[in-house]
Amino acid sequence: MKRTLLSLFAVLAFSSAIFAQTGWTSVNSNLATGTGVGQVSIGMNNHDALWAFGIDATGAIVDVFTKSTDAGLTWTAGTFNAGTGLSQIFAIDENTCWALFNTGATQGIYKTTDGGTTWTKKGTAYSGGSFADAMHFFNNNDGFAIGDPLGGYYEIYTTTDGGETWTRVPQGNIPAPTTGEYGITGDYSASGNDVWFGTNQGRIFHSANKGLNWTCALTAFGNAEVVAPEFADPLHGIAYRSYLNMGVEPTINITTDGGATWVTHDVGGTWYARYVEYVPGTVETYVGSSSEAGSNGASYSYDGGYNWSLITANFDFQATAWLDVATGWAGSIAAAKKSTAGMYIYAGDSLLPLTANFVADYTSIGYGQSVTFTNLSSGFPVSWNWVFQGGAPAAYSGKTPPPIVYVLPGSYTVTLKASNLYTTDTLIKTNYIYVGGVGVNEHSKSSITVFPDPVQDVLNIQASTNVQEVQVINMIGQVVLNQTFDNKNITMNTSNLKAGIYNLKVKLEDGYINKKIVVN
Repeated sequence: MKRTLLSLFAVLAFSSAIFAQTGWTSVNSNLATGTGVGQVSIGMNNHDALWAFGIDATGAIVDVFTKSTDAGLTWTAGTFNAGTGLSQIFAIDENTCWALFNTGATQGIYKTTDGGTTWTKKGTAYSGGSFADAMHFFNNNDGFAIGDPLGGYYEIYTTTDGGETWTRVPQGNIPAPTTGEYGITGDYSASGNDVWFGTNQGRIFHSANKGLNWTCALTAFGNAEVVAPEFADPLHGIAYRSYLNMGVEPTINITTDGGATWVTHDVGGTWYARYVEYVPGTVETYVGSSSEAGSNGASYSYDGGYNWSLITANFDFQATAWLDVATGWAGSIAAAKKSTAGMYIYAGDSLLPLTANFVADYTSIGYGQSVTFTNLSSGFPVSWNWVFQGGAPAAYSGKTPPPIVYVLPGSYTVTLKASNLYTTDTLIKTNYIYVGGVGVNEHSKSSITVFPDPVQDVLNIQASTNVQEVQVINMIGQVVLNQTFDNKNITMNTSNLKAGIYNLKVKLEDGYINKKIVVN
């Protein structure tokens, strides 16, 4: 993934379509003029492989697809030689993808293994009287698919042979539907072996064993609402009202027991709520999006849905898909309305809780010298307040302070308070800057030499005194590599580092030096 993401960052750097302060950039979906992009599916076995389906100007699904093999940089459009009435796609890799169709005798579960050239129906699930809603694979062998009630109970299938055959779940394993109840296309969530789907009558169905046995519970929204679930883990999740005209929402349902019980909460901030996606690798970070006129944009919550912070306002986002806190994708209905590019890549500030963070280029200097501080705060802060003990200036308000001059020997503390619309975080680095006299803990820029920069697999450091320890710290303050030495000339293996910018903290016999490096 490292090489592909580096190319992605290069595109972002030169693109004129980046939204200011948001991290989004647009790319061409290569779908026909007037066709937007709906759901984006990340390849289960290859995260550089993305598949997406088309939508028209109303948001209705169109039976076409587009795919990328390079993490979304370029896209190739295609059509289905399969059923009609597409409900959902589920990507496996660059060649393999599943598609679920819901209309007529040809509806059912289809698979391509040649990159979308041909699609083959698998098993006998669903028929002319069915309506197939959603599907999911837990791994290469086990999967499930859900459909509206048929014959008095929900039409749910499971597979254990990679989708070659599908077996309908017995009626006794599924709670009975209420009168007029049905599922919604693409409306489901999965975490581990657990899976949930919502209905048009406010209920959430739950299976803890890959779709074999089910329970259900009525959400606090009541039985007059269409609801969708999204879960961070088998216990913690949210339910939200979901239909084509959903925009900004003021209330949310939250569960901490896997969906057995639900509690309504008023949300803080602006929550775009047509679609909600959990961000993998986080505790409970969700991204909400909407293309509803006047209520369109994307926002995120890092506290399980209670409070929401803006990512982008006044833009027609469809459902988003996330690899991690810093990399995501979204389709847009705007392409169907305006014939624009249609696909958006996110590689901006990490969607993490507000965290104040910074680093200095040098932490050990001679008196009269200056230190440059780099702001590494995440969580979309809107204000920054610095205090530089012993420095001039002694305080600064703003994201990037000027060089700070230290005129007297001593050890000095630096404080940064970062704030967004909802909270404040403060970082205090005690005795962070050491100011010594001439020849005492005084390191000039020639004290160490680091090469090559950018680095790919091997980093070399040459120092004027013995190097005792080297830490490589990512842009959110995590130490990703830490090694000890006792030599003036050292080498480090950096081949396992992701592409990006890092801070290099080098401990010498008589002090520390910080330098930035770029890994590609």
